Amino acid sequence: MNLRIAGIELRRSAAPWIGAFVAALAWAWTTDPERWDGLWMATVLAHQSSLWLLCPLALMAGAWQGRRNQPARMTELVMSTPRGAAQSAPLAVVLAGCLAVGYALSLLDGVVRAARTTSYQPAGWYWPVLVGVLGLAAAGVLGLWLGRVLSSRLTAPLLALGALVAVVVSQVLWQDSGPSALLLIPGRLSLPDVYSAPDWRTNAGQAVWFFGVSATSWVLLSAGTRLRKWIAVLPVVLSLAVALAVLPPPDRAVPHDTHAVALVCAEGQPRVCVTRLYEPVLPQLVGPARQALTVLGRLPHPPTAVIQHYGNDTQSPGAVALDLTVLQDGTVSIGTAGSIEEGILEGAGTRACGAIYDDEVGTRVEAARVAAGLWLRGADAAPASMWSPLRELVDGALATMRTLPEDAQVARVGTMRDAALDCRLDLYDVLTTR
Repeated sequence: MNLRIAGIELRRSAAPWIGAFVAALAWAWTTDPERWDGLWMATVLAHQSSLWLLCPLALMAGAWQGRRNQPARMTELVMSTPRGAAQSAPLAVVLAGCLAVGYALSLLDGVVRAARTTSYQPAGWYWPVLVGVLGLAAAGVLGLWLGRVLSSRLTAPLLALGALVAVVVSQVLWQDSGPSALLLIPGRLSLPDVYSAPDWRTNAGQAVWFFGVSATSWVLLSAGTRLRKWIAVLPVVLSLAVALAVLPPPDRAVPHDTHAVALVCAEGQPRVCVTRLYEPVLPQLVGPARQALTVLGRLPHPPTAVIQHYGNDTQSPGAVALDLTVLQDGTVSIGTAGSIEEGILEGAGTRACGAIYDDEVGTRVEAARVAAGLWLRGADAAPASMWSPLRELVDGALATMRTLPEDAQVARVGTMRDAALDCRLDLYDVLTTR
């Protein structure tokens, strides 16, 4: 009988439309035209972060469905049937199922595109998806029960508004810190960088909590006696206790995936390595990187490898620490340079670092880095397209350099490289006046 009723609910209730709306909204949230498709876990966690909006909507949809007998004035008639209080159980199953299916399907596009890039697939990437499914289903069933016991037109919008305010306020007050209990809020998980993946304790704690909320809401929805309603509280209390015991502190909820940051190197010498996450773009780097190392070989103590930089590790004199960005179409971009080789040669194979965001100081640091790169490539002037006053500074540095003997020019660029490795801010002075 329940299966038949569930089939009727599936055909006649608004649950399928609610699931379709959730799918469209979650898909729109996940889609990022500027994000490279190979960032598998980043796509999954961006999808999960949409729960801060989807769960209040699911709560509202459940409450709206929960009071649907009230406008028709059928509550007393339905409650007087032999099925009693359990009359909403099939609707709860259908609603939770449609929300879960809509949420899972919305990720299908991102997962397929990630799989086509043959990029690194983190182990257990599906756990955040399952946690999201549980969270959304829990919100829907809880809303169904609240809509039934608080049968008012205002219940659904007030629930959604209250949930949204609670989520947003918690995000503002406790951004990256606070108690572990904050991880129980849907969508609370943040992604420090693309190498991060949820700790197993984070997934387990959130899954237990959402399951407990679902179970309590389900029992309350179908409970016919006061004793059963009291018993219904047990799942949420137990799940809360287990979740708080399991969950890590928020700042350790999404640590680095050690497999994602492991280096993968191209065959042959000199070494050109990227993290495993970016392994698909390694073939694009090898040729330009080795050509740049050949050019840098003119300098004293030149680097002998190009290794992708990540995190906050310091620069090594023996290797170029490469900051790379992969565009949505899979091409590599390094800073503002026009090519990979130019990007590596900028700053004589060093990273931009230090307090370079001050307008005047930052411009002089950038001018020195650009001038060193142009000098290594044999250029005598800055490109005409370069913005002013950077172009004037670069032209001045190159003109000064060209007046010196060849050995002195090499020595100045080598000294500037040493200063850049130490993140000093006097790079322009080193290049032009010493």
